[in-house]
Amino acid sequence: MNLISLLAEQGHIWTHRNRSKTVVQGLNTGYAELNNELPGQGWPVSAVTEVLYPKQGMGELRLLLPALAQLSHADTRWQLWLNAPYLPCGPALQHWQLNTQRLLLANASRAADLCHCVEKSLQSGGCQAAVVWVEKLDKALMRRIQLAAEQSATPVFLLRPEKCLSQPSVAALRIKLNSASSIDIVKRRAGWPLANLAINLPLHLGVH
Repeated sequence: MNLISLLAEQGHIWTHRNRSKTVVQGLNTGYAELNNELPGQGWPVSAVTEVLYPKQGMGELRLLLPALAQLSHADTRWQLWLNAPYLPCGPALQHWQLNTQRLLLANASRAADLCHCVEKSLQSGGCQAAVVWVEKLDKALMRRIQLAAEQSATPVFLLRPEKCLSQPSVAALRIKLNSASSIDIVKRRAGWPLANLAINLPLHLGVH
């Protein structure tokens, strides 16, 4: 097998004819319409996912909560939430069935410190997922986070303002939130971009 064929089989590059053969481990997003469009039928497990939003609070966290809640009951590891813009509301998270005892909140003011925190958390073996709110993050630091995600087989979610869309990204998946009922898949492995995917991000669990 030549190098191009090997990379395509592993999901690092793709052609249309290789799409059905691409193997990517996915974490159920909790949204069937989104699962159907993602390789692995969910969030990439060993990779960085970027979620870009036009305004904070438009549903970026609600998009992730079903998967994060599922993970929080999967084992005894903890989730790193780094630089959350507001103090998370415990009862609200519990309503979404997230085990808050698995939640570790931290802050890092410098991009280099943020990267170091994510790397060490993933390398520790005790972290089941990382959710990071970040605006300025250069390509080299993002590569380090992506490599740590791959090596630890841990999903990393970067929540970023929409203006970061113009910046280069090594993320395996980039999602842009248009509203609580529409998203764009800007970048995905083994697939073309997709605009205006209809999705319902409810304010409360079980409400569609």
